[in-house]
Amino acid sequence: MSLHTDTVPFVRESGNRRPTPSSDAKPLGGVPAALATWLSNHDFPDAHSRGLEGTTPLMLAALHGDDGLVEALLAHGVRVDALDDTGNQALWYACLGGAPAPILRLINEGAEIDHANDDDITCLMQAAASGRVELMQLLLAHGASEGLYAPDGRNALDMAAERGFELLRVSRRLGGGTKDAPRAPERQRADPQRGAISAHMAGDKAA
Repeated sequence: MSLHTDTVPFVRESGNRRPTPSSDAKPLGGVPAALATWLSNHDFPDAHSRGLEGTTPLMLAALHGDDGLVEALLAHGVRVDALDDTGNQALWYACLGGAPAPILRLINEGAEIDHANDDDITCLMQAAASGRVELMQLLLAHGASEGLYAPDGRNALDMAAERGFELLRVSRRLGGGTKDAPRAPERQRADPQRGAISAHMAGDKAA
C-alpha cells in the first residue's frame, strides 16, 4: 500500500489462496485458544504465516484495532518489523486502522516509527495526506520526524497543508460559495504555513 488519502483501505484476506507458513511456524496447539481460533478463521496456518500481499496476522490484527490480539501475537514471538510485499510494517496497518492502543503497543515493542515503505512514505506522511491531525499528533508525540521527505519533495507538514486547502475548496463548493478557495501556496512560499503547523505540533509536544 502506497500513499493514499482514504481513511482505511480494503485489505484482502487470504480468499482462495492459502497463506504461506513461515519457517518460524509453531503448531496452533502452542497458542492460546482464542488466538488459535482467530488464526483459523482468517486462514492463517500459524502466527508467523503470510496471506495475500505478504500480510501477516499481526498486520491484520493491527488494522482491525484489536489490541488484545496484537498483544497475544507479540507474546507468541511474531516479528514486529516484518514487512509486507510493499514494504509496510504492522505499525503502518495500525495507523490505517487508527486505534491508539495497537499503535502505542507496537511503538513500545520497537516498531520503527519513521520506517518508510517501498514508496518512501512514512506513517506520519500517510496520516498527513489523509488529514488525520490526531494521528499526526500521536506519532509526533512519540518521536516521529517531520523532517523526512517523500520522493516528490514534500514532507508531512507540506502534505497536511495541501490536504487542508483541498478540504477548504470542497467545503466551499458544498456550501455554495461563488469563489474558489485560495490555492495552496507554492513550495517557496509555504514556509509560513509549515511554520504555523510546526509551532502547533511543538506546542502539543510540550504539553
